[in-house]
Amino acid sequence: MQRALSLDQSPSLSLTLPLFANVPFFGLLAATLAFYSGPELFNSRWHPATLALTHAWTLGIVGSAMFASLAHILAVACNVRIQVSRRRALSFWSLFSAGTLLLINGFISWQSWAYKLAGLCLVLSLGGYLLTVMLALWRSRRDVFRGAKEIVAPIRLALLGLLLTVSTGLAMLIALATDQAIPNLLNLHMMMGLAAWAGLLLIAMSFQLLPIFQITELYPAPLVRWLPWGIGALLIAQWTLAPLPGSWLPVRDLVTYLIFLAYGLWAVVSWARLWKRKRPTKGASTLFWYSSLSSLLLAVILNFWAHTPSGSNSELAIGVLLIMGALGSVVCGMLYTIVPFLLWREAQEHVSMDTDNTEHTRALLRLIPKTANYIPASTARVHWALHSLSILVWTGASLGIEFLAWIAAPALLLSFAILAWNLWTAWQRYRLSLSAMRAYQAEHHIDAKPHCLKS
Repeated sequence: MQRALSLDQSPSLSLTLPLFANVPFFGLLAATLAFYSGPELFNSRWHPATLALTHAWTLGIVGSAMFASLAHILAVACNVRIQVSRRRALSFWSLFSAGTLLLINGFISWQSWAYKLAGLCLVLSLGGYLLTVMLALWRSRRDVFRGAKEIVAPIRLALLGLLLTVSTGLAMLIALATDQAIPNLLNLHMMMGLAAWAGLLLIAMSFQLLPIFQITELYPAPLVRWLPWGIGALLIAQWTLAPLPGSWLPVRDLVTYLIFLAYGLWAVVSWARLWKRKRPTKGASTLFWYSSLSSLLLAVILNFWAHTPSGSNSELAIGVLLIMGALGSVVCGMLYTIVPFLLWREAQEHVSMDTDNTEHTRALLRLIPKTANYIPASTARVHWALHSLSILVWTGASLGIEFLAWIAAPALLLSFAILAWNLWTAWQRYRLSLSAMRAYQAEHHIDAKPHCLKS
């Protein structure tokens, strides 16, 4: 396993920042949907607002962050660079964001035209993304870092999961748009989206991110090598069993249990690694990892309880714990790691390296904030506290605690409002550093460095 990252290969800020900006935008939209629907949101997972809010999370929040993060992890950890122009990146972001908004509108209004346009935009954007990443993996198959080959395998499996998620989702969208009977693909669509695409990608990234950024011990080699393949085999079995008659239901339930147990094993090992980490202080990203792993373990427990007579109301709570808790927490923590680094690196690209007078170069570099100073640690922890509170409130409301249903929307709104403020603060500090550098260069008659956006 490779501990080092080639940070100079990270994609340009302009290619991935719009996707990261989607996270607070769709988060605030999700909170607005929660205000719009009120406590009825928690009555059923089939409620139109529940379906709309679920896809605001899975596509707009989690999806946007993971699409951007995958480009970074492939480049810096695997030596797989995704070569795209700024125009292509902007086209993907526009189509993907428009498709997500149209899909949300379709669930709220139940209009066939919204489903048709959403399907077109999402197929074009996600199909293009899949093709681009798969071609990059193929072209770089001989150049992958030796220590990173273990994470390329689960990434390939995750991309297959994304393909299956898009396929099943498209089939249901076509049925909705043409007023036909909706095929019985919902459970399979959810399993592929959460366990195959998002889950396997999360596992792959954790194998690199926790040892490097959280200063933990490396994961056990057998776990790194076999766990993704074991989960992949179970998911293939689930796909094969899906069309079989009801007599196979106990077998399907057993496979589901095993999938949850596999992810529970990963969560326990990750928790132990974090607890024994070598970094003494708990940064915001560490706290978000704890929230993620705790949510996943609670979801594993709830999944066993869900099949008892008293646990019939727990499916919605499991969804909250998996999407908002396990995945949403990692997304938020990742933003506090990736965005400051990208802003810091992008600011350095504007520094003119004066070999005749290194004093000017040092002075310009001093004007760039350190990565830890773009977002104050205190406000990042406030966001973690509000986000963790939102998970607890939404889980409780999903389990039928009525008074929590009334405060779910305000809790979510506050959480994403502070995230939006923190990211906006980081962006403003980046802009102020550029202004300070331009003022210094003008005062000392230094030619500004021409800045070329990298692909």
